[in-house]
Amino acid sequence: MTAGIEFTELLDYTAQETQRWKQFFVTNPSALDLPIDIADAGTVRALVKHIFVVELYFALLVSDSLLPDFEALPVANLDELFQISENADAKYRQFIAKANQEDWNSKVELKSRRVSGFSKRKAVTQALTHSMRHWAQISTFLRQQGLKQDWNHDFLMSAAMQ
Repeated sequence: MTAGIEFTELLDYTAQETQRWKQFFVTNPSALDLPIDIADAGTVRALVKHIFVVELYFALLVSDSLLPDFEALPVANLDELFQISENADAKYRQFIAKANQEDWNSKVELKSRRVSGFSKRKAVTQALTHSMRHWAQISTFLRQQGLKQDWNHDFLMSAAMQ
């Protein structure tokens, strides 16, 4: 047993939450088109895409993969939108399965931001906490709109780390 949490455990939590959100939007499709002022997204749908694009960006970054044209990613329907996150999850899991200490400590660069030279370990942490933070914002916003979710979002209530 380790004293800390494993990234795979956080990915398990994130994947479970993401699937619950997908089901929520299947049941409440109009929620995706509500206007929202978080991260200059404009709509909940655009904020969800932002969450998933950041997940995929960092997954590809730490995997030393080529970055796609993120604007061109297909998002015409719910399955395509959520596929972005599923692809990111798969990339993270592939990286984690093979990564050694040197891989985790190796530095990556963000081309469009003011930060640079941080470890892949920090990049994965940023991506996962970024997603959690925005989902919490969406959750609060939708509850304020009368769209309460029917599950508890706490890590403690998830199947992760059983």
